[in-house]
Amino acid sequence: MPEGDETPHPYFPRSLSLLGYKPNRVPLTELLGLFFGLVALALIGTWILAGRYKKGGADRVIICWFVACGFIHCVLEGYFAVNHKTLVGGGSYLAEMWKEYAHGDSRYLTSDSFVVCMETITALVDGPLSFAAAIAHLTGSRHRYPLQLIVSLCQLYGDTLYMCIEAKDGFIHGEFGHPLHFWFYFVFLNLFWIFVPLILIVQAYIALTVGTSRESTRGKKQK
Repeated sequence: MPEGDETPHPYFPRSLSLLGYKPNRVPLTELLGLFFGLVALALIGTWILAGRYKKGGADRVIICWFVACGFIHCVLEGYFAVNHKTLVGGGSYLAEMWKEYAHGDSRYLTSDSFVVCMETITALVDGPLSFAAAIAHLTGSRHRYPLQLIVSLCQLYGDTLYMCIEAKDGFIHGEFGHPLHFWFYFVFLNLFWIFVPLILIVQAYIALTVGTSRESTRGKKQK
């Protein structure tokens, strides 16, 4: 496409070239409403299911967290991993969700190597393991805390790298300080995958340590 025919875009940095860019046609409220509505439905359904398994409040919250993670990792991030090269001109709901999020981080429209690799690993590894962790907690499996620890470490490591690299670059891929694009999309939403995994890592470590101590004590008594 000739440079003069390139459609102007609202992303940062302003010098960014996005050949084939098509503005979103779906209103912002509809995109956000659809995304958060689907997540809410998944959470409500999981909460009810966990209650039928006689799970307490804390366990139900953890199960809901891992189901939400599995849904977001596999569906939303999985879509990005497969379609990142065509997002800039995409017109599907998922493509337009990513184009909206890209106001806070335009790397998602340029097939940035780190973002593509990170999101692909997240979709292929973290997503299925999140569902496995949810099922393990739901059924009381002895694998629940090892799975919780593995998933949470992966999430914490990936999200920390993601945010730190952008900070080192000087937050050039979005409008720094923008209330929606920077503070809500980039900061607030991503902090969930830092603080929640931190809490779950500590919980899993304590649970595994206590379990190991009990096994050690039981072994000494048998001798």
